Amino acid sequence: MKFSAFLCLIFLSLWFLAGCVYDGEKLGSSHKASIAPSEEISVGMKTLVVATGDMSGVYFPLGQGLSAIFEKYNGSAAGTRVTNASIQNAKLVSEKQADLGICMVDVLSLEEINQQNLRALTGLYSNYIQIVTTDRSIQSLEDLRGKRVSLGTEGSGTKLTAERVMEAANLMDKDIDFSYLSFTQSAAGLRNGTIDAAFLSSGLPNPVIQELIMEMDVNLVSIPKEVAEGMKAAYGVYSWEEISADTYESLEESVSTVTVKNVLLTHADLPDKEAYQLLQTIYQHLDEWKDFHPAAESIHPDEAMEDIPIEFHNGAKKYFKEIGGE
Repeated sequence: MKFSAFLCLIFLSLWFLAGCVYDGEKLGSSHKASIAPSEEISVGMKTLVVATGDMSGVYFPLGQGLSAIFEKYNGSAAGTRVTNASIQNAKLVSEKQADLGICMVDVLSLEEINQQNLRALTGLYSNYIQIVTTDRSIQSLEDLRGKRVSLGTEGSGTKLTAERVMEAANLMDKDIDFSYLSFTQSAAGLRNGTIDAAFLSSGLPNPVIQELIMEMDVNLVSIPKEVAEGMKAAYGVYSWEEISADTYESLEESVSTVTVKNVLLTHADLPDKEAYQLLQTIYQHLDEWKDFHPAAESIHPDEAMEDIPIEFHNGAKKYFKEIGGE
């Protein structure tokens, strides 16, 4: 009897692992759909893999939403891959280690990104740089001098954009103790007092900030217009916008910051028909995708080809031309 129970346990463990996609020690979940497929999408792999980001960010739930929608309506096995976000996602798609990847457009100009292998499937929403602090003495970028600041993990778009913010503000070579932590690690550092502030780049609202607000006194630091204008002049992809006061419970007034658009990437070799069908599935079921995170509320097909500094996939061009978006 004990032996039979042991075999049953092994079987259940293997069954669970079959539904997940690994990235080193990180784990992303796959959703199983019971609806009959309309047409199978293979995209060169048995499982369609969506490269996302930190599980505490916005890429992860939106990636889960994509995989769930693809399974439900296209009958393809799909899963998410937890990553360090934008830079790693672009590399994974370029190397065919992931079929789709969510990415901030500012990372696409980096020398380490092989644009030749990448194509845009659709533009998404904008990421907002959110400088979070529990130190009330930090009211401006200048107040970060002498503080301990996380700029985001290696391989992330957060780190790239944060460094560009600090460079534009002439603060990279000042007396600041920089660290390079994930969203989850940054939240832990703010809780235990090992860092004073952290840069988080994501859609709104950010889940980490929402959790921190429930636990402690949290403030967001504004980025001056001249810093945003300097970044736009240098790189062309940044904007200066506001995080409205009603985004988070603790905000007493709107906060000005730098934003950058996100894009859904795929490989250049993806057949046109499959790219078209993936995109059609996304926009036919956009309302369902919005249920996974409010950031998807800002995704609009008529704006999907705007401000994307990379070539669109031919299947995407065909889709947007048909709906009048080109």
